[in-house]
Amino acid sequence: TSVAQEDPQIPVINNQPGESDPPPAYNSSTSEPAEYTSVAQEDPQPGENDLPLAYKTSNNIQSMGEGNQTPCIACAACGIVTLAVVIISVAAIIDGYHEIEEGYVGVYFKFGALQDGITEPGVHMMQAFVTRTRSVLIRPEEERLHSLEAITKDGIEITFSKIGVLSRTKKDKVVVLIKTFGMDFKKVLIHDRVREDLRIFCANKTIDQVYNKQFLEIVEAVKSDVEDQIISLGNGGVEILNLVIPKPDIPQDIALNYKQVKVQWTEQLVAKQQKITEEIKKETELLKAVADARREKEVLEIKIQERIIETEGQRNVSEINNQIVRDKENNLADIAKYAKDKEAAGNTALYSPEYIKLQVAQSLTNNTKFFFSGQDSVLGGLLSKILANKK
Repeated sequence: TSVAQEDPQIPVINNQPGESDPPPAYNSSTSEPAEYTSVAQEDPQPGENDLPLAYKTSNNIQSMGEGNQTPCIACAACGIVTLAVVIISVAAIIDGYHEIEEGYVGVYFKFGALQDGITEPGVHMMQAFVTRTRSVLIRPEEERLHSLEAITKDGIEITFSKIGVLSRTKKDKVVVLIKTFGMDFKKVLIHDRVREDLRIFCANKTIDQVYNKQFLEIVEAVKSDVEDQIISLGNGGVEILNLVIPKPDIPQDIALNYKQVKVQWTEQLVAKQQKITEEIKKETELLKAVADARREKEVLEIKIQERIIETEGQRNVSEINNQIVRDKENNLADIAKYAKDKEAAGNTALYSPEYIKLQVAQSLTNNTKFFFSGQDSVLGGLLSKILANKK
């Protein structure tokens, strides 16, 4: 500005932010060297009088442009700061935004320290750049353990493969478990304990007990001991829902022996089954014979009962007939008796002494001869009785 006041022929350039400076206007008059010399005298420099005129003019124009660039730098700085704030805000939102899937809970590490709170499934925000989140599965999870080698009591090496564990983590114990055992708390509390207890069980049993006699007891024994250790070490934060332990792989020679034993055992089972079948057949025949005899007996009893019933029926019929005949005979006898009684009563009334005498007299008249041997004879006595007058 001071240069423009001393030399009005030099134009003042007011540049707007973002615009480039226009080229300087040059005057071809002969007074240019003197004018620029007066300007240079205000700010003398060593050896400046020896510089060319074009170089002096360029320095003056550059000094004028530097004075106009101060507001532009301030605006650019404000823009840069604003852009940085926006970028940082967007990055903070992106870094703090996170989702927790269903079946999981979220745990948070701030500056590497585990926080006490957990979050449920859904969308959440956390403090950006200093907080990290991890998802912990709380629904039932089935895991396969790596192959496990164990040695039995009699020194036989066996291998368990495809051991399966179905477990579930309690939501309210997640933070405590992570603080105590880390993110792989299931490996410490379940996987390692199952492997350890299975080795201990095999070390106390023979190959025959592990592979054959007590194989079905392995799961219950291992599961019970692991659950006790979970309660003791992890405060019951994890529960075992199911434990699957397949039969172990044993050496080939022992497996072949077991196969032969199984073949013999199968033959014994076949023989035993045949014996049982024969016994069942005999028992069936016996039961059939007993059933037939019982049936015949029952049939005979039924027939005898029928005969008894028939005989009793005949007897009852006979008794009834006899009673009928008896009643009939009694009636006839009563009738005859009644007739006799009536006849006797009639004879009593008919055969009076006079009637008898009359009949005797009539019968005597029919005889022409009578022979009497005296009063004491039979005929004399009879006649005397009949003909005698009653006094």
